[in-house]
Amino acid sequence: MWYILLSVVIIMCKSGSPQRNETAFRSVTEDTAFEKLFLPDSIGFAGGDGVYSQLLPDGRSVWIFGDTFIGNLAPGNTRHKTTPLYIRNSFVVFDGQTRHTLQQGKPEEFKSMMIPPEVKDGSSGQTELEHWYWPGDALVEEEKLYVFNSRFSQIDTGMWDFQFEGTDVVVFELPEIQELRTISLGNFNDIHFGHAICETDSFTYIYGLKDGFAHAARARAGNILGKWQYYTGQDWSDEFADARPMVDFSGSEQFSIFPIRKKFIMIMQEGHLGRQIFAYTADSPVGPWSAGKLLYVTPLPDTSNLFTYNALAHPQFLEDSCLLISYNTNSTRLEDHFADALIYRPRFIRVPMELILGE
Repeated sequence: MWYILLSVVIIMCKSGSPQRNETAFRSVTEDTAFEKLFLPDSIGFAGGDGVYSQLLPDGRSVWIFGDTFIGNLAPGNTRHKTTPLYIRNSFVVFDGQTRHTLQQGKPEEFKSMMIPPEVKDGSSGQTELEHWYWPGDALVEEEKLYVFNSRFSQIDTGMWDFQFEGTDVVVFELPEIQELRTISLGNFNDIHFGHAICETDSFTYIYGLKDGFAHAARARAGNILGKWQYYTGQDWSDEFADARPMVDFSGSEQFSIFPIRKKFIMIMQEGHLGRQIFAYTADSPVGPWSAGKLLYVTPLPDTSNLFTYNALAHPQFLEDSCLLISYNTNSTRLEDHFADALIYRPRFIRVPMELILGE
């Protein structure tokens, strides 16, 4: 199984140059072993962002990516251009030492793993470059994988000229990871629900951002598609119009919240493409949250084109009490990705839990 492979290659976080470590003995370290697992491939996955991961019942983890380059590497870690240049999302799963890239159709067809139904059946008259899914977090219920997606449309030709349309959930049969159906949840007053999920014994909490501030909803445990309630800042309401931010600080579009040691931890990179990654703790899934602890400042080469964003935690890979965190690297100039295929891929760090919990 691939989780056995990872137990061999994981680097323990007992050494390395500290980023912020005033009270603990261990420091944050780069996890180069995980980074090597996602280096560009000449046929399948060749770079992507997003980097959610979900533990499956059989012990595998599915890695869920947003915009993804597929194959077509050239000498010197450059990249050939394809039509289209990239797909909108993909899955990556490991089987032993073999990495599998999952998408619809054959790699040369350049189809995403998840496609809005109206684009897939042609009824919208649009392509995936015009109307697409960017994936959020995922969970497993009753041997099915539920993946949240934000639906976007291109409204002009610029890099940032797109708009949010609503939230859908794509359901997959396990263990085959075979798509079953798509459920449209609609638009919750422009809250991008599904960008983080936290499961407890009683409820599944679904989080999303609006104007940079995190909001929360919840469903009964084991019934993610059932009736939701929305956090008002003080209590819960059946009406999404009553939803209010659960925090008074802004952050990155994608983030993580998970329970550990009777606490809830939120990992969030600062907003507006800032480089600082913070941890917040609380006694409940909606806070109140502690002041942020600075864990890491993402390094960048000496160029103004590159930026990092959307740090996410992967608690199923906790080893030696060190949390695995990924972040994305990108460029504001598309041509950079063809000149250097190593830019656009996940980077990983290991954070000792005592830096987060102070224990």
